[in-house]
Amino acid sequence: MKIFVWEGDGVLTDYTNGMIVAIAADLESALLAIEAKCDYCMQSFPNHKPAQVVELGDCGGYSKPDAWVCYGGG
Repeated sequence: MKIFVWEGDGVLTDYTNGMIVAIAADLESALLAIEAKCDYCMQSFPNHKPAQVVELGDCGGYSKPDAWVCYGGG
């Protein structure tokens, strides 16, 4: 599993930038998890280019993709 992180310019921007974190085996699974959690945000971040990808190896408790989404505010 990997952690995919989107942060910075153009990520879920309202007045300030937001952040997206997903845990999944690959980018496609991460994007599906994000869409399941927050389907209205899919056009509000550069989904093809995460800011960071962290290899976790065996995650123990995570066997399926999941995502966390936070819009920027003001």
